[in-house]
Amino acid sequence: MTDIVIIGAGHVGLTLLADLQLTKPFHGCTGVLLAFDHTGVLDQRARDRTRLTMENLVTGAVEGVVLDPAQFGSLWSEQGHEALQRAGTIFVTVPDIPDLRLDLLDHLERTVDLAGKLIVFVRGGQGGQPVLAKWIRDTPQVQDTSVVLVEDSFYGTRVLGERIQFKRKISVNVSVYSPEPDAALATLRGMFPLGTQISRPSWPDMAVTDGIDLQFNPLGYIIHVGVALDPANLAKTREGIRYTHYVEGISPELATRLDLLDQERVMLAEAMGAQAQTFPDIIQRQYGLPPQPTFHTMMQSCRPIYRSLSSGSIEELRTSRVLLEDMPAFHTIRWLASACGIDMPYTSAYFDDVLDRLKEIGADWPRYTAYLPYLDKIDGSTAELKELLNHPHRKRTEV
Repeated sequence: MTDIVIIGAGHVGLTLLADLQLTKPFHGCTGVLLAFDHTGVLDQRARDRTRLTMENLVTGAVEGVVLDPAQFGSLWSEQGHEALQRAGTIFVTVPDIPDLRLDLLDHLERTVDLAGKLIVFVRGGQGGQPVLAKWIRDTPQVQDTSVVLVEDSFYGTRVLGERIQFKRKISVNVSVYSPEPDAALATLRGMFPLGTQISRPSWPDMAVTDGIDLQFNPLGYIIHVGVALDPANLAKTREGIRYTHYVEGISPELATRLDLLDQERVMLAEAMGAQAQTFPDIIQRQYGLPPQPTFHTMMQSCRPIYRSLSSGSIEELRTSRVLLEDMPAFHTIRWLASACGIDMPYTSAYFDDVLDRLKEIGADWPRYTAYLPYLDKIDGSTAELKELLNHPHRKRTEV
């Protein structure tokens, strides 16, 4: 029986599949990876990756992973449907791009019996978190379904052909939406069974936070969009020059601006009664790196960890998840600030600059605002937002 389905055949999905295969002697689960792409191109590419090499960036350890071709498929195929029906746990590693997320929720709701299953949304606290919480509240088919939102990937990872360079994070924040939260958390932790090596319940450690807190953990609209659309970095992209996004892409001057945006994000969270960490604090928590005196030096200290490269052209940037996932999240942050009456001057000025840069490169604006009609159907008062983001299974009549 298939125990786990992973939806999304990108770097995170493939790394998760390979890691679950390596740790299978501990948890006994079998994973299947389903490509989201309707064309099956990703499916075929993944099928060719049945022999992988996992290189741990911290320890230097190298392990081989052998996968069965039957562990790869398409979400839209009959095989994919059968795998979803059998699975006890479904991981979603597809980016929180509005049209993809909404398409996926519709597909799951219409075609799969979700009762009793655990659905784990990696990078769950992005722009679509309020929309997802409203879907849970309004959808009868998921009232007996457990949903866990993860702040970010379980790994720092990059796939190079058949070689996966990765670092398992020490800790990731999660929010548990479930009629039985303790059981759901125990199930998730059981799939990451190496916790004894770091004296934690699992590796990564799943640190439970309220849903309202998780909404403010991701900051891709700052650290991704801000770096990619910085004029100096855009000039490199126009020339086809790739740079390491989190290190070479962040100059001292840009770091100063990103730091101000980061502080306003934390301020907004506090104004809504949520707890949020600055990005340097998140890096220290996730990777165990020592603190540094400035935002810039903190990012430079990530050189051994962050290997992500920038887009190689303006055309590639236009269709990258850097814009398609993080611009919608930016609109959600602005919606939250507006709904709660919070002024964020640095963020507002930055947003105007971003719009100018998007216009300059001919980016596709309508896709970035696709969550807004759904957000506008949500009661924007602070109390109602907190209740929805913390307890979506609970109906208003039960509050």
